[in-house]
Amino acid sequence: MAWLTRLLRCTPGTSTRDISSYFEREFNTTLSADNISSITDRVLPEITAWKSRMLDPVYAICWLDAIHYKVKDENGRAVTRAIYNILYQQGRPKELLGMYVSKRRS
Repeated sequence: MAWLTRLLRCTPGTSTRDISSYFEREFNTTLSADNISSITDRVLPEITAWKSRMLDPVYAICWLDAIHYKVKDENGRAVTRAIYNILYQQGRPKELLGMYVSKRRS
């Protein structure tokens, strides 16, 4: 039922006919308007509570980035390696958590 909750959160005002058409198209199954109404009546209080929740003043963000370099491997051959950078931010400034070198190109 979580997928239906997500569907309803993203598309307020969606009709039971639209939801039924979505199920026929995506899942090759049919749901009656009564079934859809019954389900939505049960999840709407949860959606309303979620929409009216208090928000945190700051949210943490994590970045993952890669830079590709040509380097020489153990045998002296030129190969491409990625250096992965992991950064974390909660407020300001960003903090570097680590830099990791890949063993092979990915």
